[in-house]
Amino acid sequence: VWFAGRRLDDRRVRLGAPIGGPRIVAWSALLLFALSPFAIRYSTETRMYALVMLGVVLGYLAVARALEQPSFPRLAAIAAVTGLLLYTHYWAFPLLGVTTALLLVWSVRGPADRQRAARRSIGALAVGGLMFVPWLPSFLYQLRHTGTPWGAPVSPFGSWATAFKSFGGNAHLAGWILVVLVVLGLFATALDGRHFSVDMATRPGVRLEAIVGVATLAIGFLIARTSGTTFEGRYASVVFPLFLLVGAFGLTVFANPRIRIGVLTFALVLGVWGGVSNAQRNRTQAYQLVPIIRAGAAPGDIVVFCPDSIGTDVVGRLRTDLRAVSFPRFSSPARIDWVDYEERVRSVSPAKFADRVLRIAQGQTIWFVDTNNGTFVDQQCARVADNLLLHRPNRVRELEPDPYFFEHHGLFRYPAS
Repeated sequence: VWFAGRRLDDRRVRLGAPIGGPRIVAWSALLLFALSPFAIRYSTETRMYALVMLGVVLGYLAVARALEQPSFPRLAAIAAVTGLLLYTHYWAFPLLGVTTALLLVWSVRGPADRQRAARRSIGALAVGGLMFVPWLPSFLYQLRHTGTPWGAPVSPFGSWATAFKSFGGNAHLAGWILVVLVVLGLFATALDGRHFSVDMATRPGVRLEAIVGVATLAIGFLIARTSGTTFEGRYASVVFPLFLLVGAFGLTVFANPRIRIGVLTFALVLGVWGGVSNAQRNRTQAYQLVPIIRAGAAPGDIVVFCPDSIGTDVVGRLRTDLRAVSFPRFSSPARIDWVDYEERVRSVSPAKFADRVLRIAQGQTIWFVDTNNGTFVDQQCARVADNLLLHRPNRVRELEPDPYFFEHHGLFRYPAS
């Protein structure tokens, strides 16, 4: 990130802007990234999003260097990062598509040297894309049979707010501060210590980075909407480094060093607040749920996870003398099968599922773990819970699902008597 920011510092000098410090953008970007709640969160989870951010930064540097001098090692770096990004997360598709579109424009416009470098960079992207060919059968299968059945489709307009708020982690204000800095970096130019001008046509310093970031999100939102899949803020990791660089560039609008350092310090304090909270916050209510079941269950009791996706963080912590089943497959939730998931959920009758649970439980207590994300499968689970209530009306709510947690669990106890 520091090297990427240094390139923006050099660009400011070439554009004739006041320097304001030899590496002001580089250090600002580094500090904003190091204390970013978004980056901190996904460095503490076993997910691919920290790797996505690394790939994007490396790809940014690889393309920038290849456009300066398209040597074989630099083009090979583009190809390698392209292939790795495609295998890491499918949201790399819109990012690479927008990048290719910009390179196509440069391949027919501008100086001859840049046209040649752009064409070779496009070739490197194509070679990197070929690395994805062995995965195409699996990719096409996933398009037809999986998707994101655990979440409902969302509005492309509301997804913008979701993405920007996620950049601030638990401190949403940190995300919106970054948005303000991005706007300043894109539209404003310092005049003196107290004034800056606004150019509605955008300023050239970080125009390309902003275009790639905004266009990638816009295309991704449209693809998600038309394909019926959902959007989570973590998917924006594919553009987060670009927005962060634009935001760091936006700090240069404050020509007065005291104001600039003050704004940066405020953003960093918010980042620490959200970052520490993200690093320490429990991701699930499993730590609340498991002790209740372990302490109150008798040997042979049945634990029902509805849906199965909320049981993976709980089932391995239960006592071995309890039986765990899940909706819709009536199997252990230790491993989730997302293939044709929605179709399988629709094919299961909540009343029949509840009857099967009651037959197996017989004289034992039923512990029913649920959630309330508002999806169709959650509605089916609510019907299962209601059908159990018809036969065991003395149920007790042992734990309320708390949306404060990323994976929130509720718990009903259905005594046998």
